[in-house]
Amino acid sequence: MKTVYDQRISCPHCGHHIFVSLDTSEGDQDFYEDCAACCNPIHLNMHIDRAFNKLELHVDSDDEQIF
Repeated sequence: MKTVYDQRISCPHCGHHIFVSLDTSEGDQDFYEDCAACCNPIHLNMHIDRAFNKLELHVDSDDEQIF
């Protein structure tokens, strides 16, 4: 499996397409990126499934979180 991936995502706030760089060398990650168009935070949750050799990326806005 490669260690760095570039993924195109849509901003959950405005729909603008941006590219994010995903580094799998650190394992599972939970982080935020700001949208270049509307400046709102985008919540990204990355999970590495080594058993099936796949990368899962969940994208949502900060206000969609359920606590």
